[in-house]
Amino acid sequence: MKNLFRPGFYCALSVLIFSVTACNKKPEQIGLALIPDVDQVNVFYTDTIRVTAYSLLEDSIRTDEPSNILLGSIKDPVFGTTVAGFYTQFALSTNGHDFGANPQLDSLVLQLAYSGYYGDTMTSQTIRAFEINEQLFADSNYYSKRQIPYDQTDHSAYSLNMRPKSPFIFLDDTLSPMFRMRLSDLSTSIGDKLLGASEENLESTEKFQEFFKGLFITADPVSSGGAMAYLNLPSNLSRMTIYYRNDEQDSLRYEFFMTSSTARFNRFEHNDYLDASDEFRQQVIEGDTSLGHQNIYIQAMGGVKTFIRFPHLANFANTLGKKVIINEAKLIFTGIDTITEFPSPAQLALVLGTDEKGKYTIVPDQFEGDNYFGGLYKKSVNAYEFRITKLVQQMILDGNDKADYGLYAFVSGASGLASRKVFHGTSPGSDTLTAFQLKVIYTRVD
Repeated sequence: MKNLFRPGFYCALSVLIFSVTACNKKPEQIGLALIPDVDQVNVFYTDTIRVTAYSLLEDSIRTDEPSNILLGSIKDPVFGTTVAGFYTQFALSTNGHDFGANPQLDSLVLQLAYSGYYGDTMTSQTIRAFEINEQLFADSNYYSKRQIPYDQTDHSAYSLNMRPKSPFIFLDDTLSPMFRMRLSDLSTSIGDKLLGASEENLESTEKFQEFFKGLFITADPVSSGGAMAYLNLPSNLSRMTIYYRNDEQDSLRYEFFMTSSTARFNRFEHNDYLDASDEFRQQVIEGDTSLGHQNIYIQAMGGVKTFIRFPHLANFANTLGKKVIINEAKLIFTGIDTITEFPSPAQLALVLGTDEKGKYTIVPDQFEGDNYFGGLYKKSVNAYEFRITKLVQQMILDGNDKADYGLYAFVSGASGLASRKVFHGTSPGSDTLTAFQLKVIYTRVD
């Protein structure tokens, strides 16, 4: 612990005070409101408050109607193999369509619009399509580990070479990036089933979804590299098109859409992390929490989160023998890896645990606004920081009178992203490495 008014620290304090004046509320104002009637103060800095942190598996996360639907597979040198597939139902483009007399199938094509990607798109992937046997409902909640029963016939086996940045040329049109996969013309094909729909089946989207419940689209695990395609299913470009003819006409077509009101959700599989790195498995799978001293991990797609505690913070003021005002407290995550194919998450989330089962709530500092609270990636220092001044002050005031269920950190927007990150742990073992740490500026009140 250092007195900030000693030579060498005054300039640093001046810069810090200047930098926080742009926030909604100054950190020192928060602390003073909690401990009034200050007579004589001394300002100090410490980065030696003990932090306990380790990573653990995330619970199944909700993935219905996300901003992006993920599709593909990645083999990560740290996290191992992940596969993302999705379930979706379809809506009629017009109610009461008539396929005419004796309709004959030409082809059935599923067209999906890209909205981005994560990973190495040079890896070719095999995409499979299965008809599901259980109806989906747009007003239901679906989670990343949920499995919907499906028929075992693969209607695709499509070889996908992702081109998420390249315009798609179709006939005479240049369209936004997308891909088209033909659903195979088997004797029990989906196309023939659709052409055999009754007048009642095609009366409305609701009737149609009872008749044809939808598809499960997934990828085979890759042996190296790989990527996740981010797909925009409600886009007008995403659709299933049936090409057919009947006794009266040739070259007919009809479209089925995936709209904002049709049910869809992702399923994520991590292969039980069997091929993850040994260090990762020892900490996250085998539960050796002491390895959080070296590294900690965060992964989207219902993967991995990090648990954080400050075990001695409740007694911090007692060890000083004085009242303490927290002027500013920052929790710093410093990254290790900068793998080009795996960009750092744009933002992390930090939440406050409320019980031993892992439930959580908002950290009080977040109510001051995102600019104050933080969590955005700072590329220049390969780090994230959260300002948790209010929380730290309250934990000191509560002392040991209130149960401490810690904090949880994870990728913000994890249901629609594939990003991951490895960080230095709380004691990385070298003075040249930046530890995962809590930095505090505080005032001792005489």
